[in-house]
Amino acid sequence: MKTFKVFVFLILVILAASCTKDPMFNEPDQIKDQKSSFMCAMPHMKIAVMSDIHYLDATLLKNDAAAGAAFQTYLNYDPKLIEFSGPILKKAIAQIVASKPDILLIPGDLTKDGEKVSHETMAKLLKQISNHGIKVFVIPGNHDINNPEAVAYDGNNMSPTPTISANDFANIYSGFGYKDAISRDDYSLSYVCQPFNKVWILGIDDCKYYLNGTLAIVSGVIKEGTMKWIQDRLAEAKKKNITVLAMMHHGIMEHYAGQETLDPGYVTDNWEANADALTDAGLRVMFTGHYHANDITMRAKGKNVLFDIETGSLVTPPSPFRIISMDPNTIYLDTKHVTSIDVPLPSGLDFLTYSNIFISGHLDGIFTYMLSNNPYNVPLGTAAQIAPFFRNAFMAHYAGDEHITPEEQAEDDYVGQLSPQLGMVLHSLWTDLPPSDNQYRIDMRKN
Repeated sequence: MKTFKVFVFLILVILAASCTKDPMFNEPDQIKDQKSSFMCAMPHMKIAVMSDIHYLDATLLKNDAAAGAAFQTYLNYDPKLIEFSGPILKKAIAQIVASKPDILLIPGDLTKDGEKVSHETMAKLLKQISNHGIKVFVIPGNHDINNPEAVAYDGNNMSPTPTISANDFANIYSGFGYKDAISRDDYSLSYVCQPFNKVWILGIDDCKYYLNGTLAIVSGVIKEGTMKWIQDRLAEAKKKNITVLAMMHHGIMEHYAGQETLDPGYVTDNWEANADALTDAGLRVMFTGHYHANDITMRAKGKNVLFDIETGSLVTPPSPFRIISMDPNTIYLDTKHVTSIDVPLPSGLDFLTYSNIFISGHLDGIFTYMLSNNPYNVPLGTAAQIAPFFRNAFMAHYAGDEHITPEEQAEDDYVGQLSPQLGMVLHSLWTDLPPSDNQYRIDMRKN
């Protein structure tokens, strides 16, 4: 998840000026003659997607460390429900298994910060899923490999803990894409698997863990050699009339206008050229994560279209995952949520109430601090008053299908009177670009 560098939203107002419908976006029934579609051969199939799990093994939180100074400091700049990542994941697994999908896709950030013990436990949990006959496929996220920020917490303190290499990742998760790959990229941890006849899973590794120094690099890039390998695989699939479903950690396109400029590092580098190249090659669907928002966007290139289906994080409210039904004509996407966990929460609160209080309190503090300091210098009392307005807009974006209420519109107007710049930014956060985010049907038939 992004470390809530929300100041970027507040510095620029480009987004507000460009929140009208992008001419590159079209609803599926407006796109004609999808000549390069692979979907004509698509079988009946059910797919689950969960992303950005950020699992932290329980052994890395010792001696009431969740309440300790080091862990609380971490949460203050990057608030996630890490303390309960295990129970949240186990409840998501139970719900997914009950849905009986054929495939589970996990587009990266399986662990908090690439801790070796977290990866080892995660692999065991995924084996429980595959034991139910569900084929599981993973790719790494920016947190997962060669991460210098991997730490263990003990009381008020933290200390380094072993992380893993790229080879370790492929070995630990060998049963979830790598062992059965029919093709492996020479330049990354990208692979192709064929779980069923005429269906390929294309896992694309665009993370920069090989460049990590004292901090883990957030941004991603598809290497030139990897892109050539991907295009070759798509050409092969097209010749063989094979359905290709791709996944990648970073977005393959922007999920709101100006995202690359406003909040860099969450759309893969050179995304426009890469998205167009993949669309030209016939790819229709890319499952992504990274930004922790539950959002769908699409980009047309000529008569072809590519959908970027981003799934939010389990450790960021509202803790979503997706269940997707597919047949030769349509893809129907539905969003489910973890609404309870099987451990007691502080003050006896239920999970939804606790999650809302947790994220609201942290975001209020972050926005109050940013608004009251340079370059805005809003008086502290006023900053504290309007911080919840920004928090609500931010949380709505992560839940997907943002819709501003009359009360929230009045808040937007009030902020605009205080500062036209901040009012425009708040309005931007409430503007949801098409298509719908949580439930959506993609018509894959040729028109």
